[in-house]
Amino acid sequence: MLISEVSKICNITKKAISYYEQQGLLDLKCSENGYRNYNEDDIAILKEIAIYRKLGLSVPDIKLILTSKDKSKALHDFKFIKEFRLQQEKVQFDCFNYLLESESSIEEAFNEVGYKLDANMTIKDKLLLAFPGNYGLYLYFHFGKFFDEKIDTNDKIIAYNRIVEFLDNMGNLEFPEDLQVFLAESFDALSRTHLKKMAADFDSIMNDLDNYLEVNLESVVGYLEYRNSDDFKASPAYRMQQILVEFQKSSGYYDIFISNLKIISSSYRTYLEKLHVANEKFISRFPQR
Repeated sequence: MLISEVSKICNITKKAISYYEQQGLLDLKCSENGYRNYNEDDIAILKEIAIYRKLGLSVPDIKLILTSKDKSKALHDFKFIKEFRLQQEKVQFDCFNYLLESESSIEEAFNEVGYKLDANMTIKDKLLLAFPGNYGLYLYFHFGKFFDEKIDTNDKIIAYNRIVEFLDNMGNLEFPEDLQVFLAESFDALSRTHLKKMAADFDSIMNDLDNYLEVNLESVVGYLEYRNSDDFKASPAYRMQQILVEFQKSSGYYDIFISNLKIISSSYRTYLEKLHVANEKFISRFPQR
């Protein structure tokens, strides 16, 4: 099939098709007379490219999807990026309303709009990108709510900048191939709603640990027994846990990220106090665990 026919079938200009070929999105064979031949597979790829272009993806992004070993996961990642951009646009829209409705000075507006667009969104996004897959998304939900306070003192500004610098320069968290599969199976199958609920459920348990233990005592005891077993220590979950703990220690996760988050967020400091109380209760209830 010639390019003119393909152009009509896919509703893509010949110039665009040639450009996609130059960018390596298509691998075509030429006929003996030098004409490029397109088959049904090529048409399917071009239609797929057309879909992604209509969704606003760039040619380099499309190439990443087409060459990905896990196309579903690649699409999932770009969906989250698109969602972040929509969130950013929503914040920008809110800032327009703030400018129109408030009687703030330019200095006040400069600080407020700058914080909303640069600080509140940036740390959450960087947190997501700093950790792989949906584990990063879970941390995004878990910590995101602690970044809703104003950065209104010099100490907070310094702490905020340290967190951003930490996330920007943090080394890659890498797992062996078998643990990458385990991580994908454990987290990537979960929806955004499930991950958000996991973070909310943890907060709920911590706020009323006594009631949770009363209702779920048998399950908790069984879980603790498993955590102390040789089976657990031989499991992918245990190996991944050890890698995470070591990475967090060596990367400055506790010394930099957590320490400065406590400076920025009073709600996080309150959360840590509740966590400490819950931990003391748990140890008292299960001293040998």
